[in-house]
Amino acid sequence: MTDIPAEPKVAEVDPARTDKLVLTGLLALPALFLTVLSLVPLFLLLQLSFAHHDEGGLWTPSLELTQYAKLLNPLFLKVAAFSFTLAIGTAIVSVAIAFPAAYFISRMRRRAQVTWLVFLLSTLSLSEVLIVFSFQVLLSGSGAMVKALMALGLMSSAHSLYPSFGAVQACLIYVVLPYIILFLYPAVSQLDDDIPAAASTMGASPVWTFLTVTAPIVRGPLLSAGLLVVIWTVGTYLTPLVLGRPQNWTIGIQISNAAMTTGDLPLAAAQAVALVSLMVGLLGLTRWLSGSGSVEP
Repeated sequence: MTDIPAEPKVAEVDPARTDKLVLTGLLALPALFLTVLSLVPLFLLLQLSFAHHDEGGLWTPSLELTQYAKLLNPLFLKVAAFSFTLAIGTAIVSVAIAFPAAYFISRMRRRAQVTWLVFLLSTLSLSEVLIVFSFQVLLSGSGAMVKALMALGLMSSAHSLYPSFGAVQACLIYVVLPYIILFLYPAVSQLDDDIPAAASTMGASPVWTFLTVTAPIVRGPLLSAGLLVVIWTVGTYLTPLVLGRPQNWTIGIQISNAAMTTGDLPLAAAQAVALVSLMVGLLGLTRWLSGSGSVEP
């Protein structure tokens, strides 16, 4: 009797692994493009920051720390401190307004939610230039804001409300607020409605429940939203330039003046590298505070 040889077994293909390889291949090119797009300008900026500044706005390749030593200038440190103060203040106010707004929108009927989200998305079509000059008209001596304050008896005489620190911060809050509401909406829309009900059965008021129960649950998204506002506003250029006084100018204007007015490109590059380094440190601090970098025992 002749034995029939067994057919060789065909290796089984794992569909999950195949899908993972396909997805990795599809994302490889965009990831490589974004990496190159991010690292190449940063490398050129870092190289320029070590260059030697020549007269006439020129520079020669070098490896000197002269430009970084100039960062200890009291004027630059003052501008940097003001920029971060402005950005952090804008972040606190924006998140404090956006978080309840996103929460209440997520608890509306579906049609009302869609209406609000479409409205917020439509405001993103307005450029910062248009918003800044609209605030310039609104806060002028003959603008609607001044007339309203005079009608309410809060102003004795008509005068422009800009340039001022308040005008700069109000405009920045208006610019970033729709972004932050849309950023927080997915997180707050997933909150369980039973949590406030359970807290109310324990005797907690709705406001106290919102502050001590709901807010800690979304601590990570709140800190991320605040960091996003800081990154957007710490180097803002147009808003403080148009609506602020020279003492309200940010580090973005300082870098622009170093590059365009004095022609010191290596100094401007060093200031930009310092700003990026501070942002990376702030990102690490935010991740640590949000608990995303903690390791479970």
